[in-house]
Parts: sequence; C-alpha cells; structure tokens
Amino acid sequence: MKTLPLCKPLISNYPQHAFYLSIISDNKSCQPWIYSNYTNMFLSELKNNELFLDFFVQTPEHHFNPWFKDSQRIHRDLILRSIPNLISFIKDQINSNYYVLTHVDEYFIPNTSSYQKTRFAHAVMIYGYDDSTQEFQLAGFLDNSNYSQTTVSYTELKKAFEECDIYDDYLNFTHLLKINPEYHNGKIYEFSLSYFAECMENYYTSFNEMENFQSFYTPKLYSDRTFGLDIYKKLTAFLASELSKKLNIETRFLYTLKEHKKFMNLKINYIEQEGHYRFPDVFKDNYVQVEKETTIILNQFLKHLITRKEMNFTKLIDKLHFLHQLEKEALELLLADFTKQGILRSKSYIDHS
Repeated sequence: MKTLPLCKPLISNYPQHAFYLSIISDNKSCQPWIYSNYTNMFLSELKNNELFLDFFVQTPEHHFNPWFKDSQRIHRDLILRSIPNLISFIKDQINSNYYVLTHVDEYFIPNTSSYQKTRFAHAVMIYGYDDSTQEFQLAGFLDNSNYSQTTVSYTELKKAFEECDIYDDYLNFTHLLKINPEYHNGKIYEFSLSYFAECMENYYTSFNEMENFQSFYTPKLYSDRTFGLDIYKKLTAFLASELSKKLNIETRFLYTLKEHKKFMNLKINYIEQEGHYRFPDVFKDNYVQVEKETTIILNQFLKHLITRKEMNFTKLIDKLHFLHQLEKEALELLLADFTKQGILRSKSYIDHS
C-alpha cells in the first residue's frame, strides 16, 4: 500500500492544470513559479462555432516545467507491447514516487458520469494503491465534472486502459510525473515583480503571447486566438450570435473565467504576503468584485441548465460589458502605479489615483 501526497489544486478548470497543480500547489518552493504564471488567458475559435477559453501557460506536456524535469512520457503502444503486467507496472511507478497520468475509457471508472453508460476517453491520474482492497486511488473529473478523487479496482483500471478508444494523438501518452524539489541543480525560482508587471501589461493590451514563444510556435498560424481583455469582446459577440441561433453554450468557459479571477485574487494576496508589492486598495476591491460577479454569472447559468428556464442572454452580455470595464479600470490604475514606481517602462496608462 502506498499513497502519494495530493492537495487541492490552485486551478482546476482543465486536466492540464489540475493534475500538475494538485502535486505542487502546497509546496512553498513551487509557489513563486506558480504565482509568476497563469496571468494571461486565450480564447480560440473551434469548429462548429464553439469557443475554447483557458489560461495561457506553458505546460509539462509540451514545454519545460522546472518542477517536473525528471518526468517521463511513454506511448501506449510501448506499454501494451512491452509491459506484460500493467497493474504491477503502475504500482512500481508509485513506489518510485511517480504519479501516473494516463488516458482511459471512463465507462469502466466508477463515479464518473460515463460509468457503465457511455464510452468516453479521458485523463486520470493514479497516485496510490492498496493491495488489501485491490484498488488504485485516482484523481480526475468525476460525476460532478469537478476535480476530485475516487478508487477503482485493479481489473477495472486495466480494462479501462486497454479498451480506451484513441481518437486523438495526445490520448496515446502516459506521463510519469515526479516532483523535482531541487529545481535547477539546487537553484531556487524567485518571484519577479517586473515579470509579473510585464504579464499584467500583456493581459491589459491583449498582447499575442505566441510572440514570446517563437521557439515553439509560428505566431501567425494562431491568428484565431484572442488574448487578455479582448476576450470579453469575443465572448459578448459570441453570446449575441447565440441569441439569434438559439444554440446551447458550454459552461466551461464561464467556469474558466471565474477560475481566472479567483486565481488573480490568490496571486494578489500571495504577492502582498511575501512583501513584493502593496497593491492600491481600489485595484484590490475591483478584483474582489470581479470574482464575485463572475461567480454569480456562472451560478445563474448553472441554474438555467438545471431548471431549463430560458436564459436572459441580454443581461449576461450586459454583465460581461460591466466586468470588462471594471477590470480595465483596475488594470489601468495598477499599470500607472507600476510605471510611476519604475517597475514598467513609461507608457500612457490612465492614472485614476
């Protein structure tokens, strides 16, 4: 029997954040890195007139993350061909302090919405096992679609892995995640206020963050992405189009919007508690209000889905316009103060002080 430590992730809107952050969120050495990131957001236009909203951050799946540099990625074909006993393999990894992030068919995973109902390939993370009950402990997005934990029998997990339908390449990979407490050969990661100020400026100006990662991307190929405050304009335009088409909209982007504002307030508190900067009171008050309003919007939409009563999209659009203006004014106040203190280069931000 062995259980690896797991904590409540600071961000849990999607697996690519929740799994990794549930390993490192409580680790004080990792927190300067966490709070230095997850500032900007992006919105992508997908097929079928759908939108995808998420934090813009480099993830261990595609980029170098200092806290998981000892991790490994294995193709499922290699596992199926070369590892005769999947259950023993997973237990061995946990004994070596590796969390096992893999993709399974949730038809076989208890406490998921798909259990014994529909075939659905999705990510789970195995972090413990118990031979006395013949069960694995795993984390995932379960029956309520929230990130939580459950147990699954050895036989069900094996079947879920082996019978998973691979409809996209990323589903092929199993990730063995091990936290690296030494970061870069014993060096620490330090929080940088000037970098935070630059990130906030990028969010305010809706800067195309792909420009900062040309070693990974060709920015012009991602012209469908909208960043920062301009996301409000894209969201309201989308909702306005839904009024005439009378289509259902997905709640995930409203949940992600709420998660972003929640994390921004956590970031503000962290920066002040660590003594890096004292935020203007008006800025803090505005962001607390922004988080409250986004939470209200999400709850109203969830109520709409439960009751099936007609949603007042005009009021929702008006609320998003209000949030846009509230957040814009707060950021202008902050960036003016950063400029005044020499943290940012001088620019013509409006100073409301």
